[in-house]
Amino acid sequence: MDAERRRGRGDIDRLLDGVKRRPLSRRRFIQAAGIGPAAAFLAACTRRIGGPAPRRSPASTAAELEDTLVIYNWAAYLNPETVKAFEREYDVTVQATDFYESNEEMIAKLQGGATGYDLVAPTGYAVEILANEGLLLELDHSRLPNLANVEDRFTALSFDPEMKYHAPKDWGTTGFGYLGKFVKEDLTSWEGFFGSGGKYSGRYTVLDGPYEVVSAGLKRLGYSWNSTSQSEVDEALELLIDFKPHIRAITSTQYRQMMSRAETWLALGWNGDFFYVYEDQPSVRYVIPSEGTEFWVDTWAIPASAPHPNLAHEFINWILTPERQGVESSYTYYASCVEGAKEFTDEAVANDPNIYPPAEVTDKLEATSGDPEALQLRVEAWRRFQAAAS
Repeated sequence: MDAERRRGRGDIDRLLDGVKRRPLSRRRFIQAAGIGPAAAFLAACTRRIGGPAPRRSPASTAAELEDTLVIYNWAAYLNPETVKAFEREYDVTVQATDFYESNEEMIAKLQGGATGYDLVAPTGYAVEILANEGLLLELDHSRLPNLANVEDRFTALSFDPEMKYHAPKDWGTTGFGYLGKFVKEDLTSWEGFFGSGGKYSGRYTVLDGPYEVVSAGLKRLGYSWNSTSQSEVDEALELLIDFKPHIRAITSTQYRQMMSRAETWLALGWNGDFFYVYEDQPSVRYVIPSEGTEFWVDTWAIPASAPHPNLAHEFINWILTPERQGVESSYTYYASCVEGAKEFTDEAVANDPNIYPPAEVTDKLEATSGDPEALQLRVEAWRRFQAAAS
């Protein structure tokens, strides 16, 4: 199979045209969306942003490319038109219909011996966990020349500073959203989110993820997102158990649909998801809480057991161009880690401060740690939270 495949401008235009959504003026969402002050960003970043990175041609490899690629991913986190374009260009089949709701679910599945996956999309701290357990393939950078397109600030992240096991995919924040049509207060903090439970009981959802939920409780109390203090985690757990009767659902996949139908009015979630809600609920607002919250980087990684590692490398390299990243950001509503991608991104997405927050907001966001002790504390607290009466 010919690995030297270059995309013409016409193909990029067709791919951009393939970003399929119901009609939506995201500029109106920008005007309506709230963004509070935040606290610790890119704490894991150690390099300054440099000038525009060079655009590179697809990787060449002596290894023969396989004919199938199997992706295990978050739901709605890869543009179907991107999949179709890759299939056409390489005359291969991409299976991208197996999804997970949390990093912990994906980690547990790989730890349990699941095979057959060529690509996964772990968040940074999950990369560190999987790599330390020998569950990820070390990337062959000679097959990934388009890594040069990644912004410098994303190339030396603490969870994998040499990018041995990952290529950056997207980045964003964990905060909360609410429907202004029903929630009349101007909520700007975790205190406001958790403190309004009695007034809006039964109208809340939280993510199905121990790190996000427990750490949100920690931030509400003024502690670090990555606290390893048993007493602080216990205090956060007590807050969450008191709050639990007000929660209608614990879900990472259904909360935006529930909010779109106005079944729920407040949700702990990821910034990009609330753009989907806007299509049906234009009063939706997304908040980066004033106490601070999480900055995360999602990645592409290849499981050690991948049956089609050559094609997995080719896909990673293929998608790391500004044009294709712009298509992805326009679909997912999450920021790209690739230099120049904003040029090819829907203008309203590229200019939205909820997706690309200003420096005064990003200065204090925290990146989730891969510390096993921190994770274990949250997993244990999560079990107790789930077992608590509603």
